[in-house]
Amino acid sequence: MAERKPLGKHENAILLSEVDSLCPICAKPLIYEKKGRKYKRWEGAHIYPLNPTEEEKKLLKGEKKLHEDVNHLNNIIALCRDCHKEFDNPRTVEEYRELFSIKKNILSKNETRTKYHDHHIENEIKEVITTLVEGFGEGYSQQLEMNALRLDEKADKSLTPITKRRIRNEIRDYYLYIQEQFRQLDSNYPQSFHRIALQVSLFYSTLTKTETSQEVIYTQLTEWLSKVTGNSSLGACGIIISFFIQNCEVF
Repeated sequence: MAERKPLGKHENAILLSEVDSLCPICAKPLIYEKKGRKYKRWEGAHIYPLNPTEEEKKLLKGEKKLHEDVNHLNNIIALCRDCHKEFDNPRTVEEYRELFSIKKNILSKNETRTKYHDHHIENEIKEVITTLVEGFGEGYSQQLEMNALRLDEKADKSLTPITKRRIRNEIRDYYLYIQEQFRQLDSNYPQSFHRIALQVSLFYSTLTKTETSQEVIYTQLTEWLSKVTGNSSLGACGIIISFFIQNCEVF
């Protein structure tokens, strides 16, 4: 029988950070405050059971595992006590796959974030993002013709309809505006657009080595651009990534 290894402060901090201090199943806060002190209302749940019963072994036969060592952090996720109890009793394949997928996405995102430092981008793109956030007026009406869009030819089924529609609208509404901002940028910093486009393309290529979902790649590219430029506007960074989708550096 396998023994449950106690989680130290470091492991607890990692697990809590992975789910942003919210139960990934019910969104209940995992920390509560009472009389000026903070308390846990969560537990580290084993995704694949620590000591599976014979019935659970049959139930989960052939299912993928995130790590062969069931006590490894890859196989543990922070859940509120109620969801942990319901997940374990009774265990179902559907709930196992759901929690497996949640944790797998967390691990994938963490792996991608470790690459941010190795993939910098030209500082000049900050000017384009700032202009987009502060300077794009409602009076700007020049739009890209719909028949010029390439998204439908490039998007696959992993890109959700709502994200695809958002990207399409951002390309239509902002592509020509951003293109003009890059032209102006090149007049001040020659070849800056070429360098920026190469950097976006390189990081996209890096992501595709471990990730196949266009939905995930779009989200990770947006977050990367936000982090490496120090810009808090994920919306503006998403619009820039949509520009590079149309411009063929992405997808």
